[in-house]
Amino acid sequence: MINKQDHGPFTLDTSDFDIKFQKLVKDTIPGLGLQGAKRAAAALLADAIQDEPRVPHLHGHLWRSQLIGEPRIEGKGVAITAGFNTPYAARLHEAPDGWNWTLEGSGPKYLETSLIQNSEKYMKIQAETIRGGAR
Repeated sequence: MINKQDHGPFTLDTSDFDIKFQKLVKDTIPGLGLQGAKRAAAALLADAIQDEPRVPHLHGHLWRSQLIGEPRIEGKGVAITAGFNTPYAARLHEAPDGWNWTLEGSGPKYLETSLIQNSEKYMKIQAETIRGGAR
């Protein structure tokens, strides 16, 4: 609120803004960061299925074993567990060269490659979630 008296000095009361801004920083933004992490993890799994090297698929068990854990705040960042949850998922992810893939375009390091190739995309998803929710 601005209080101006006859061309003299004025005061600007920012107490309402300060309260709302602190709530935004302490509550809203971290919560939105968690939502954004979940959206980014879903995009990672979709990319690992669609982009090469693709998650192998014979009967769909591996594709259907997608796992996205609950995001959590760790230190000053957000952490989330995402991947494929079958007993053989890690073995296929680490498969050696020359492995006989059943799906053209499949290959090892399907999650790691997607994460590296699309890291900016995942950060953008999280940033857009925070920006959209903080309005």
